[in-house]
Amino acid sequence: MPRLLKLTLTHFRNYTRLIWSPERPLVVLTGENGSGKTNLLEALSLLAPGRGLRRASLTELAQSGETEWGVSARLLQNAETLDLATGVTAGNATSKRTYLLNGRVARTQGIIDEALSAVWITPQMDRLFSEGASGRRRFLDRLVMGVTPDHTRQLLAYDRAMTQRNKLLQTRYSEQSWLSGLEASMARHAIAIAAARADLVQHLNQFSQTSLGEFPAATLVLDCELTKQLEHHPALGVEDWFREQLSSTREQDRERGRTTRGPHRSDFSLSDFTTGQLAATASTGQQKSMLLGVVLAHARLVTDHRGTAPLLLLDEPLVHLDQKRRGALMENLRSFDTTAILTGTDTAPFAPLQDTAQFISLKSGDFLP
Repeated sequence: MPRLLKLTLTHFRNYTRLIWSPERPLVVLTGENGSGKTNLLEALSLLAPGRGLRRASLTELAQSGETEWGVSARLLQNAETLDLATGVTAGNATSKRTYLLNGRVARTQGIIDEALSAVWITPQMDRLFSEGASGRRRFLDRLVMGVTPDHTRQLLAYDRAMTQRNKLLQTRYSEQSWLSGLEASMARHAIAIAAARADLVQHLNQFSQTSLGEFPAATLVLDCELTKQLEHHPALGVEDWFREQLSSTREQDRERGRTTRGPHRSDFSLSDFTTGQLAATASTGQQKSMLLGVVLAHARLVTDHRGTAPLLLLDEPLVHLDQKRRGALMENLRSFDTTAILTGTDTAPFAPLQDTAQFISLKSGDFLP
């Protein structure tokens, strides 16, 4: 199972230079707000599929006054050493991230995506069920990436074709053949996206509805017209159907300036498996419990599917939890054979982990003795 052996940060956020070798798989980072706890988690998240836990732009990731930055990690995975790195280097005219796998430049992020999986939870996700659907889609897609790394490529390809179609509808509406080609591309990638989401939800529900101690068993339900079509029709038939829908809504989409149908409009709901209570109507503490239950279940699903557990990056995980569920979370983390990093402002709530975890205090990007 994955072990973080060494993490090196260079001009990343508030870290000028950090070389850190964790002493134990389970780590508790504590410190005042702004000390660099979340920045360290974000650095690790950038080595997994997607844009990291903050979805920050490349310029935001560099330390103030710097134009280049780097994150590298050495991991022990399946009895082999794995070196991953990403960053922006000087002289990179495109300002795109460079990816390295075992010291060699990876031509695409897809090569890196296959290497490492990570799952995280942040304080911002406490509002997941009270805000718009876009945040829930991103959360769901991150879970899919942990099981199906190719999902990242499908999302990017769909978004690229959709952006081109939206522009073409506004500027060259008469280019019907060009529009048809873009819609065919969108339909192909849309079906792959919808199918991967549906498969993840089906399997995650199986893992979410088994015992997780004090965390409630949960049920996820997709709200997606493509998924509903796939339940009753073969994928190629649904692809043809969606392509026809896009063609028939060109005028409507032209007037609105956006594509009104597709997987970019999907949503999902989360509810307590036993009581049926929706997370959207539950208390903040109940929502946090359901969410953590899903994250823990997902970690088990990834382990079952890929044969190796994901890194667990839990930013302020104890906030909004009662004492019983705090204890249950820490007990669950003991059972995972992977590197798990938790953050908090104070060490006291993490006292049950004193004999298990490495405790580190941070201040302004420096590890305190």
